[in-house]
Amino acid sequence: MIPEYQGNPLIEALPDIWSGGQVIQMLSEKAAYNNGERKLDMQYRMHCIYRLFRYFQPLEQHIDIEQRISRSIRQGYLYRNPLTPEYAAGLADGYAAMKDKTGYHALHGVKSAASGFTIIGVSGVGKSTAVEKILSLYPQRIVHTRYREMPLAFTQLVWLKLDCPHDGSLKQLCYQFFYALDLAAGTDYFQQYTKGRYSLDMLLIIMTQLVRQFQIGILVIDEIQHLSEAKGGGSDKMLNFFVTLVNTIGLPVVMIGTTKAMSILQGEFRQARRGSGQGDLIWDRMKNDAAWQVFVKSMWRYQWTKNSVPYSDEMVNMLYDESQGIIDIAVKLYAIVQIEAITNGVESFSASDIHKVAEKKLGLVKPMLDALRSGDRKKILRYEDITPVSIEDYLSAYQAVKPEIQEKTTEKKLTVLEQTVVKLLEVDVDPPVEKRLAGKVIASHKNPVSVCEAFKEAYRLYISEAPDMQKTEESREDLRKSDSYEDIKRKGLVDETEW
Repeated sequence: MIPEYQGNPLIEALPDIWSGGQVIQMLSEKAAYNNGERKLDMQYRMHCIYRLFRYFQPLEQHIDIEQRISRSIRQGYLYRNPLTPEYAAGLADGYAAMKDKTGYHALHGVKSAASGFTIIGVSGVGKSTAVEKILSLYPQRIVHTRYREMPLAFTQLVWLKLDCPHDGSLKQLCYQFFYALDLAAGTDYFQQYTKGRYSLDMLLIIMTQLVRQFQIGILVIDEIQHLSEAKGGGSDKMLNFFVTLVNTIGLPVVMIGTTKAMSILQGEFRQARRGSGQGDLIWDRMKNDAAWQVFVKSMWRYQWTKNSVPYSDEMVNMLYDESQGIIDIAVKLYAIVQIEAITNGVESFSASDIHKVAEKKLGLVKPMLDALRSGDRKKILRYEDITPVSIEDYLSAYQAVKPEIQEKTTEKKLTVLEQTVVKLLEVDVDPPVEKRLAGKVIASHKNPVSVCEAFKEAYRLYISEAPDMQKTEESREDLRKSDSYEDIKRKGLVDETEW
């Protein structure tokens, strides 16, 4: 272990520091798949397709984020050792602020090595999913009872993740914090602090105190672009509070947001975080390079159409062009094109089918995808966000229409002419002779004729028109050697119960 991390129970309780290879191995999630599932009925395969959304292929960005989080947690804990006098002094300072109601600005700062960072990118590239999967590698709750033979009882929460309130309200953020803390630690702070008439300043002090008490290692705030809706300077207040958490108690804060949040994070807030050391991560859409090929090739094995569609450069390029490297759109396009192939009965798809599905299903995001495709920065900047694509709408539309189609298909029956032709083919009457004979027999009757009677007459005509059939190879037990319908029936080749 790194020397400065030794003697700190918070850091020593964490998993080992992982290499990039270990992170890839732990994050990789292959969806369950059996090639025999292609033979299942359509309704079962529809359920199987949803496994695509559990598939996860680690990329370079995931290794980068894990290493940042690893450093943030450990560096944040460096000066928050519960064995030091500074930790006890911090708790006492918090309780004094609660008692005197002086406001969270009165909290005294401590020496801090905490370093948070921000992840910014268009919706759908996988920011939130990546962070959630990386956080899941770490135990969220660690209960301490002893440390090196000394009694030391407290609960450590390694991480906590919240969504930024839609209105940018600090009070709502506090409520979300209490709720998330209760879920992680089994407490009841949400009920305790949402019913009373607590001022915002008091709620912020309580929140800060609970961060110290439970030794929260890192706080992740998702959907930070919601601050753009905050009124009356609400976004500045929340961002300043995050700076207070970092600078006062050493809690690293990681913020995740779409490009809509870029303008919010400029100016004074960025200047206030100049000592963070980690920098911001701009998560751009994937490029059509080797990493994209790895992603698509790993996903390509998950097919539930009856016919296997081979992986090819044409497919890779088409999927990229229609998704513009946005992972969420690429996976959903791949799912929808399979649904389309299965429901239409073609049980296969081509690169042009991916294009058709994109034209049909990506209408809401088409303007932004076109802007990305053009590479024109001015056009791209017009779109600060991207609407998520849902395949539920597609499935709902299919379910509303498909039963009616299936019912009509079931009700449709072969005509007498078609059934007679089929029966003649079964006894080796050559096409197109069988069509001519069946049509001749049915046309000769003024009233409807049964399939059985039509077949008898048509076959007798066939025998009478082909006397030389007797000359076929005697070793073959062929129907064409028979000279009557009754002979065929005796051979067991005619089942009248079908008619």
